[in-house]
Amino acid sequence: MKRFIDGQMPSFIEVVKGMKELTTFEEKAKRNGALPKVLLFTSKAKTSSLTKFLSTEFRRRILLAEIYPTKNNKEIMDKFGITDLPAMIVIRQSEVEGEEDKEEVVQYEGDGYTKNKLLTFLSKYALKEPYFPPPKKKKEDEEAEKEKKKKEKVEL
Repeated sequence: MKRFIDGQMPSFIEVVKGMKELTTFEEKAKRNGALPKVLLFTSKAKTSSLTKFLSTEFRRRILLAEIYPTKNNKEIMDKFGITDLPAMIVIRQSEVEGEEDKEEVVQYEGDGYTKNKLLTFLSKYALKEPYFPPPKKKKEDEEAEKEKKKKEKVEL
């Protein structure tokens, strides 16, 4: 029964397999309102229900990635100094004046990965309001704008 329910839980987790996918993950965070990035380094074979819960709870307020200890991910683990698993880090824009374009890395130092401890930790770094990308223009709207521009050019 538990496996069935776990399988039905929504999951908004990105699985990163190598530096190229990490770069894609970081670009997605920038594209979506500079979302804080959370990297969960885990040795479990499947995504846990707690991780799925966190991805749903903080959807559109953080971007969550799961990284497994593979050869492809060794470079990522070395980059962030991860030696023990599980480990969690948050990467966010610096809040220091003049250094807004730099990123700050914060590692979870808690004494356990329980729901309440992780909620408290991630709440500190998540955006207060969810980010929704601007709506995409429909083809009809784009064509109408082109028509307006043509008319304006003719009038000039």
